[in-house]
Amino acid sequence: MKTQLKLFLYIFFVIALFYILQTKYNIFDISFEKLGKEEKIEEEEKRETIDRVLITNGDGNEIVISVEIADDDISRAQGLSKRESLGDYQGMLFTMENEGKHFFWMKDMYISLDIIYISESGEIVEIFEKEQPCSKDYCPTISSILPALYILEVNSGFCEENRVEVGNTVSFGISSEG
Repeated sequence: MKTQLKLFLYIFFVIALFYILQTKYNIFDISFEKLGKEEKIEEEEKRETIDRVLITNGDGNEIVISVEIADDDISRAQGLSKRESLGDYQGMLFTMENEGKHFFWMKDMYISLDIIYISESGEIVEIFEKEQPCSKDYCPTISSILPALYILEVNSGFCEENRVEVGNTVSFGISSEG
């Protein structure tokens, strides 16, 4: 009986160790989560959607930015929340259902951003520079006066450094080739 108890404890220990390692490091392509597994996979696939946009500034310089696409309510609500960093020429492109006023805020943000509002025709209609994460007591909303269909979030200071201004043009779906 002692041998059976030892064997049972050994098996229990191995299973517990496997569970802890899998949960923490995701060693194997499995999940112990029962609910929402398909939704989680679908959300991760969308988050990995990378595209490129090209901004042509007033000097005629072309700036290519790799962007993650936020094109549904879930990805738009999540945005760049809880990100600790963003590459120099990386961002998130929010594609909205309709051109109009769209409200943003910096809730649950760890980094400051430049927020670029873009019309359906690809013209930058407004820029909010160096927007700071919300404080404990204050979290204002950000919205363009003119209608926009796309909103591009990039690192704080990006627009100033690259001379990106209202009236500049943006092209979407730029190929990584050539």
